[in-house]
Amino acid sequence: MADRFRVEFASQAQKDLSKLPRATREIILKKTKFLEKDPFPRGNLKKKIKGMKFPLFRLRVNTPTDSFRLFYGIHQQVVLILRIVSKKEADRVLKTFR
Repeated sequence: MADRFRVEFASQAQKDLSKLPRATREIILKKTKFLEKDPFPRGNLKKKIKGMKFPLFRLRVNTPTDSFRLFYGIHQQVVLILRIVSKKEADRVLKTFR
């Protein structure tokens, strides 16, 4: 895909990110760079979430200490990261999007 997307963080995602240790933040930010090239699901790291009011996607990010889920939406050329949560919190957070 020749077009590049711009990644932006919603205010809640910024708060989520700021609560994480520096090393974890760096890993997550590095993984978001992949979304600039192709935010659409392929393989097992990116997935479209079914049953939502709007198109919602998930990016799985594994770190040495935990596994995280980035929930994001796409509008035109912007990838908006809505939340960054641990795998344990993912189901609870998903319910807020329904």
